[in-house]
Amino acid sequence: MKKLLIGTVVTPFRIIKDGGILIEGNRILSVGSAGDFKDEQAERMNFDENFLLPGFVDIHVHGGGGKDTMDGSTESLRTIVETHAKGGTTSLLPTTLTAPMEDIKKVIKVVSEMMKESEPIGSRILGVHLEGPYFSPEQAGAQNPEYLKNPSINEIKELVEIENGIVKRVSLAPELPGALEVMRYLRKEGILVSIAHSNASYSDVVKAVEAGASHVTHIYSGMSTVRRIRSYRISGVIESALLMDELTVEMIADGHHLPPSLMKLILKCKGLGNVCAITDAMPAAGLGPGRYSLGGLDVIVENDVPDEYEIKPPGFVAKLSNGQAFAGSSALMIDVFKVLVKITGLQIQDASKLMSYNPARFVGVDHERGSISAGKYADIVVVDEDLNLLMTMVEGKIVFEK
Repeated sequence: MKKLLIGTVVTPFRIIKDGGILIEGNRILSVGSAGDFKDEQAERMNFDENFLLPGFVDIHVHGGGGKDTMDGSTESLRTIVETHAKGGTTSLLPTTLTAPMEDIKKVIKVVSEMMKESEPIGSRILGVHLEGPYFSPEQAGAQNPEYLKNPSINEIKELVEIENGIVKRVSLAPELPGALEVMRYLRKEGILVSIAHSNASYSDVVKAVEAGASHVTHIYSGMSTVRRIRSYRISGVIESALLMDELTVEMIADGHHLPPSLMKLILKCKGLGNVCAITDAMPAAGLGPGRYSLGGLDVIVENDVPDEYEIKPPGFVAKLSNGQAFAGSSALMIDVFKVLVKITGLQIQDASKLMSYNPARFVGVDHERGSISAGKYADIVVVDEDLNLLMTMVEGKIVFEK
């Protein structure tokens, strides 16, 4: 039986008031004005003037619902995808941490197993994002320093070849010995190469781009900025990311990691087409304040915002117990969407690009996901005028309803 969803459709290239989305099975058949479908035989779902948006695509997720990707179990991954579906995420990349190699290998195998399931129970898993262990000790942040190491081409090949096509993205520091060789290999394999937790200079970043890097992980977090060497100012990763058109960036738009002024600066420098929003969610996502663990490090989740922030953000943020660094967010993507629109001031259509189309394009799945158009998976979220989530649909199946 076909389904016909009626409401204000955000594709996100246009807004169709009194629009319709015709779905058959797990795919979108057509999109247009509701009147175009008046004779269509379909189950009609009328959402009045509520917004029908492309499902959110989160390409950086460590956990949720009290579970961690690094648990290395299907049970934990089920909890994570169910939790994030309640925040409007229809597809995601489970993300590893700096850890022993055997633990990372286990995650890759478990993700591969989960991806073979035919019916979605929550957000659809797109593959694995390897964040670490190839990071700078000076920019480790909430990555466990015990397991940091230099990149190894043999080691990365072993990880990639565990399950063909499962590793979709790797984040690493380009200035480390062996990094450029690893980047060239990853790019050849069609894997997104991302600069992260790096103390690199501008010249290091240029070499990384030449080697295949095209993305920057959680801009402003865990990366170098302008510093002086013998009185001369040297640009860091932040300035390089903002300057170079060859690099796309992601921002943790929970309202805590970055104030509105910095998010606006990123968008002004990079343009709407080169930025995506992520949660960088840790196990506390979907829960609340308290004490947690992340990669063997003690973490406290709280809302302790400095007076200098021009607008007080909602929700909570994770920090190392010593308060010296953030340790991911406790946000779901619907929280991020609200921050982009209500605090950062983006129009709904523009915010949708950062939440769906851009991240899908960055990881190479935009031919199937990230926008509402004929032939793509029916990944759709419904929000009301106050941007509260009403429904999450993954591949034509409703996985969450308020």
